[in-house]
Amino acid sequence: MAKIVRHPNVADYILEMSLDEIAQRPSGLMDLFEDGKLVVVKNYRLPFDFSAMEALDDRTDSIDDQKIRRKLKKLEATTFFSGKDPEKIIDEKGDVESLRFDTPLRQALFASFCRSDPKVFANASNALRTAHDELTRIFKLCFPTYETTRLISSLRLTETVFENLHWDNHSIDDDFHQARIFCNLDRRKRIWNVGDRCIDFMEANYAKYDLAQFAGRDPNEMLSYIAGDILGGTRDIWKDDRPRHHVAFEPGEVWLGESRMISHQIWYGQRAMVYMWFVNVNSMHDKSRRFNARVEDLHARMAANLPSSSSHESIAAA
Repeated sequence: MAKIVRHPNVADYILEMSLDEIAQRPSGLMDLFEDGKLVVVKNYRLPFDFSAMEALDDRTDSIDDQKIRRKLKKLEATTFFSGKDPEKIIDEKGDVESLRFDTPLRQALFASFCRSDPKVFANASNALRTAHDELTRIFKLCFPTYETTRLISSLRLTETVFENLHWDNHSIDDDFHQARIFCNLDRRKRIWNVGDRCIDFMEANYAKYDLAQFAGRDPNEMLSYIAGDILGGTRDIWKDDRPRHHVAFEPGEVWLGESRMISHQIWYGQRAMVYMWFVNVNSMHDKSRRFNARVEDLHARMAANLPSSSSHESIAAA
């Protein structure tokens, strides 16, 4: 189980639920996810070949094409196993010596991450396909009526330490909903800190930071302002003194949360999968709980000096 240290001055929105408990709920996790809960899947570990990831090289400096290199740094897990099977290059002994792919990206992936080793590529592809299928199964169980339009299957292979506290800004100005599942693919713990939820922080500090200036604007602008100008961003991580919960996720552990709603920082992590599904808002449990609508509602309530419509306790005053 994840090790969780709850801070008394942060609203306790962390839940631990087994897949069986989730399956027994008609709405799965839809209502809880939309309400800004962070859900850790209890008594579960992703069946995964960790050695397949450990065999990968996370360096991309051997790739000269800068465009391809940027794509490798934001690699999607499905790149390993989607598309046409590679052509096998056979040596004089009849063994597979190398592989030839039909796209420059997959060829570069093979050359850099897999060091042009067919066995390393095969093992990683099989492991990631298995993980993909399992996360897809968990998604369907947790979000039974969600209709999806797109999947971003991010694969994180590089070490991350001492990230700044932030709410995710996807730089997408569309009014959309997302479902997000995280999984630790490393043998070591992945350590997160999680703090204020966005609406809680905005409501408690609306006048102090003149957040009314963002009414009617893209909510991403406000997220950037709060995370950067107020909390310090990546340059001044020391500037942030917000209270937060501490969570250490075990190898293979899975958790879910709306990362635009929950402030978070990776304190330490190496290999992970982050699956993000774009969801048709009309298929939500309650589409008024989508991120953009909740931000608009807050601006309207603050302008009218109305009390909170949130169903949860807020402990976010600066």
